[in-house]
Amino acid sequence: MTKKEASYIIHYYFRRLITYTEQMNDGLSKEVIHLFRVDVKKLRAFLRMVRWATDAPDQFKFPRKLKKMYSTMGKIRDRQLCLKRIKQNERADDGRFRNEVHSLEKKIKELEEKRSGFLTKNEFEAIEEDIIKVLPIASADVLVSGFFQQKLNVINKIASKSELSDQELHNVRKAIKDIIYITRIYRDDLNMPLPFPFWNEAELEMAESFSHKLGLFNDTCISLSFLASPEINKTKMPAHEHLQVMRRRWLSEKRKLKKRILELYNSSYKSILFDDFDALSKRRTKTGNVIVPENNFRKMNNSERTSQDSSAYETSLNKTVSILDSHMDEKSPAFPP
Repeated sequence: MTKKEASYIIHYYFRRLITYTEQMNDGLSKEVIHLFRVDVKKLRAFLRMVRWATDAPDQFKFPRKLKKMYSTMGKIRDRQLCLKRIKQNERADDGRFRNEVHSLEKKIKELEEKRSGFLTKNEFEAIEEDIIKVLPIASADVLVSGFFQQKLNVINKIASKSELSDQELHNVRKAIKDIIYITRIYRDDLNMPLPFPFWNEAELEMAESFSHKLGLFNDTCISLSFLASPEINKTKMPAHEHLQVMRRRWLSEKRKLKKRILELYNSSYKSILFDDFDALSKRRTKTGNVIVPENNFRKMNNSERTSQDSSAYETSLNKTVSILDSHMDEKSPAFPP
């Protein structure tokens, strides 16, 4: 991966974050919050990978204000999901959960008022510039494979246990998502295959399906946290009894989800998610079923592309990496041996 390609990705996602933030002036809708958080996760995964190529990894961490903004949106989203789950209850419209609904809606409004402290366009651009200035030079093959190996190690270490906690399942999901995000960035944003054989199309879909199920499980865990026993005990009858019934129902859903996830892991997903990186790569080399973008870009340097593709690609890059060009005379840290 060239510095221009890395700069393009960073610039692309910061532009999207700025757009979503500007849309928040009209209100923090569920959709905008979701899109913002997904793109933060993609950008964060990409920067985590880039950190492999530098001796100063802290330069690629998000500043406190962006982390706080992301956290606030997460708190709003968690309460929105819990509120939706309560309102979907068949008895929610008879007023039995009125106090709980009111409490969640009140907290959401309080959190929405914090948007005055969200990052401005200029602040986003300053963060982007600081990151691009210190981009390292690294082999894409070594960079991406090392990052994937790290994530597979996390998954394998957790999966080797006889019992998995809720947090460990969440950690497995985060590791899977990081691999998916980088795969999608290469395929959808750079229009390039990964620099080595890995998942084919069917396996990518399987990984995304498994990640989605783990996400549903995590959402259930978060919703249950708002119905913790100490909170329910503060309520009076009959609301107390109704909340206890709801909590027991959600606990039952959580147990069924966890059981199903573990069954799927053993029966369907183990071969693509819980394997050694080298084994996955060698197996894919033998089958030859490597994910290739729809426009059939091959794994190659920019100079090897067709003249038409290269012209369009370079035009897009040159529009987005002026920051990098102004700092080309600065030395960048090489990939550590």
